[in-house]
Amino acid sequence: MGLDGVLRGIRSLRDLPGLLAAMGQVPLYEPVPTLAGRFPSDTQAVAVGRSGAFPWFAIDTAAPERAARTLAKRLAQRGRIVGVVGLNAPGRRLALAVGTEGTPALTIDLDRPSPGAIASLSRMGGVPEGGALAFAARVADALSIEDVGRRFFREFRAVLERMTSALAGIATTDDGRDFVLLQLTRVLFLYFVQAKGWLAGRERFLGEEVDRCLAARKPVHRDLLRPLFFGTLNRPIAERGRRAGRFGAIPFLNGGLFEPHPLERRVPRDLPNDLWRDAFDRLFERFHFTIAEGSAEGRIAPDMLGRVFEGVMAPDARRASGTYYTPATLVTRMVDIAILTAVAARLECGDSEAEWRLESGNPRAIRAAAALTILDPAVGSGAFLLGALERLAALPSLGQEDEGARKRRVLQRNLFGVDRSGTAVRLAELRLWLAVIAGERAERPTSVRPLPNLDCLVRQGDSLFEPPGCGGMIHPSSEVAHHVNDLRRRVVAAVGQSKGPLVRELRTLETRAAAESFEAADSRLRTEITECIRAARARDLFGGRRGLDATLRDLLLARRTELRAVRAARRILARDRELPWFHYQSHFPDVFAAGGFDIVIGNPPWLRAEEIPRPERQRLADRYRWWRGSGGYRNRPDLSVAFLERAVELTTAGGVVAMLVPAKLATASYGAAARHALAATSTLLAVSDLTGQAEAAFDATVYPLAIVLRRSRPAAGHRVRTSLAAGQKQGVTQSRLRGGGPWVLTGGRARSVLTGLAREHPALGDSVACHLGLKTGANALFLDPPDGIEAELLRRAVRGRDVSRFGVAARRRLLFTHGADGRPLAWLPPAAAAHVASHLEALRQRADFRDGPPWTLFRVRAATAAHRVVWADVARSLAAAALTCRGDHDLVPLNTCYVAVTETRVEAERLAGWLNSTWIGLAARLGAVPAAGGFARFAGHTIGRLPLPPSVLRDARLGQLAVAARGGASVQHELDDIAAHHLGLSASDQAALRAMVSGRAVHHR
Repeated sequence: MGLDGVLRGIRSLRDLPGLLAAMGQVPLYEPVPTLAGRFPSDTQAVAVGRSGAFPWFAIDTAAPERAARTLAKRLAQRGRIVGVVGLNAPGRRLALAVGTEGTPALTIDLDRPSPGAIASLSRMGGVPEGGALAFAARVADALSIEDVGRRFFREFRAVLERMTSALAGIATTDDGRDFVLLQLTRVLFLYFVQAKGWLAGRERFLGEEVDRCLAARKPVHRDLLRPLFFGTLNRPIAERGRRAGRFGAIPFLNGGLFEPHPLERRVPRDLPNDLWRDAFDRLFERFHFTIAEGSAEGRIAPDMLGRVFEGVMAPDARRASGTYYTPATLVTRMVDIAILTAVAARLECGDSEAEWRLESGNPRAIRAAAALTILDPAVGSGAFLLGALERLAALPSLGQEDEGARKRRVLQRNLFGVDRSGTAVRLAELRLWLAVIAGERAERPTSVRPLPNLDCLVRQGDSLFEPPGCGGMIHPSSEVAHHVNDLRRRVVAAVGQSKGPLVRELRTLETRAAAESFEAADSRLRTEITECIRAARARDLFGGRRGLDATLRDLLLARRTELRAVRAARRILARDRELPWFHYQSHFPDVFAAGGFDIVIGNPPWLRAEEIPRPERQRLADRYRWWRGSGGYRNRPDLSVAFLERAVELTTAGGVVAMLVPAKLATASYGAAARHALAATSTLLAVSDLTGQAEAAFDATVYPLAIVLRRSRPAAGHRVRTSLAAGQKQGVTQSRLRGGGPWVLTGGRARSVLTGLAREHPALGDSVACHLGLKTGANALFLDPPDGIEAELLRRAVRGRDVSRFGVAARRRLLFTHGADGRPLAWLPPAAAAHVASHLEALRQRADFRDGPPWTLFRVRAATAAHRVVWADVARSLAAAALTCRGDHDLVPLNTCYVAVTETRVEAERLAGWLNSTWIGLAARLGAVPAAGGFARFAGHTIGRLPLPPSVLRDARLGQLAVAARGGASVQHELDDIAAHHLGLSASDQAALRAMVSGRAVHHR
């Protein structure tokens, strides 16, 4: 059997020795407990092969490349150069990594292994002379062959950083970086154009011209790039000067990317020759380019540009914006569902019927698709707009258009994008332009049609917040809307000198649309203010005046504040005579004259509340109902929830929203308002948890939830699909998702049983408080202190990984600086004081420290209570232990654990038995927030929502079973029977739940 057959047959870690044997190495299968200890407690780690002294280790994981790289790097840092195989069998992905410089890795689709992947594996056979290090070098080289994209991104970023550093002191960091990125993306685009043979018909036009310039000691930026960009590519051939003629036959690609940018006025400097030589030698000339997306092994294709966007962003900027590249397969699936759903609504038929009509070229269906307006409100690198462009352009044409003409038509009529990042806007435009030239069939440069202008379609702006005074604006007149629609299409298709006047006319119309809206808003607000005053002066039944009560006073104040903002905006508009900000209803008045966009789609930023500046958090809470929370960060959603609410607002009645959001939105308490609003006011078509699925294999460790909805009231009995796969008949009845409770999306009959239990019984949190464990704020100081510390200050620290069902195996010591009353000690004995002395200032700087002794610990009382039940914050399944035995008093759960405090020892034991029952564990797993590697977060609020009938804490048998289990007895069957009795589970309920536990699908009509 060849390597491809071996790969297709891999189902578990036990199949990996066969792969190593097929690669010409010695197969093994030996558990390696010390490796498993570096991962969550139930992660398997085995040695699966060796080549001489070079070992191969394997782990099972939901994120194979990330896990393989991490383990290989950790072992290399400890002096062990090894190969690591990461396997995600359910997701059908396998990754190999080696712990050499850069930790190269290769990820393989087990069902569809690429020829390049097979070739890389084939190059790893045998035992070379030189031993393990020589073989590691061979493996690294083989993995790097497939990793051409990653190497390109690394070099691209290095060149970007070097060029940006050269502008230090001349421009701000942001301007300098954006200026350099603009130059590099222009050159990058031209390498794709060169791959089409359109640069004077020369395969190495750019490299040769750079060499010629350097040989003549002329500035590359001034004497090559600027004449090429501004005097050649953006000018019709007949209008070019003599200097441009020396380049030969170069196509006229229009303005856009190749017209002077405002950045070039703010950064008035050309980049020096040594930097350009470095960029061409180390980056552009080292790689081969192809215009066909994802086609050729070892070449740079346009679909890699989304990863460039992620790769060139500084890590802190990427984290601060919550921006990550969306896998192409997931983009395609989401775009298909959104378009089919929108067309089906217009044709008043089902999705499958709409798909058949589209594919068969039904004129009515094609016209319905051709009229769709599609928005990505956080466009990023343009993946969703590109997906929509390819999907709509691939539909059968009603005319005699070629592919390039179809794509130009789609760009004129259908696609819109917005992003706060100017870099994102430019890269989105770049990807769309590349898609257009990929569809061009012209062989001669002079036959190439100019590229469309995209700057009126993909806008830089803030999708979440309207400018001051614009919140209550009314849609402009139909006359203005019609003219804007017509003029925008003309701007998109304009070429050469005709573009400028059209752009100015379009801006004038957009300003007029805003002025009309402001005038209407002014009139409406004045009317409402007058009505407030009239109501205050009106007489009541007894002849007295009502006056300004609190309600009227607040309303009057709000309307006057809004009126001041509207009038200030009107003055700015009159002064500037153009829009100084982005505003949907002003820039796209034609779309909103029709009610809004037909489809709003995308993967908005996922950004936790603590990453958002405080003023913006307040603006979000004021503006978005679904984003509001109470208390601290834990009760507030991330930014994607505001984008989801905004997407619904921007969609026309009956339109479609298709968004990727964090999977925890389905269960987290902060998502209650969003869940209830979506389930009560829209038709949820699909809600699918994509965690661990191959098509959702993000480079980052994220857990996506796909939500597809129609902005319309749901029909009675409507069922929500829980998968993006076409043709799913079973699903969740939408009415069950109302109320704001967690969305349980899996399990068929079992799901109904579990949601019923939550309604029928009191919640655990109603009678038992759940707390996060102790926090030190300085683990390096408090954990495993040096020998000699006074014994009375030492406790055993319980981490999440130390907790198992009914038991705790604490392995680390804790310096516990508090007394029996839970308060910090006023002074420390000599050895402890000496240990703490050099850390006093750092202790005072801890985020939770307020006052008192610097060695104060946090959340002490629950962690040291007399009667406690503890479980891990992160685990594959819920496992709880009661800390009630003699000797347990010195156990202190840390903040990787949660603790439930009970009044008595027997209640703690009974509660532990209850939490370890199969039925409660399953309910906890389904309500938990997903975490890496198939794990879940069993937070206090998750466990607090579990059912706890009052009879449970009075059941002596539960406590007896918990004590017996701690002694090693097998009690699970009896424990489950008792839990079923308290919950009122029938035999059929239990069968459905057991089937769910074992992974078998049981559906009942």
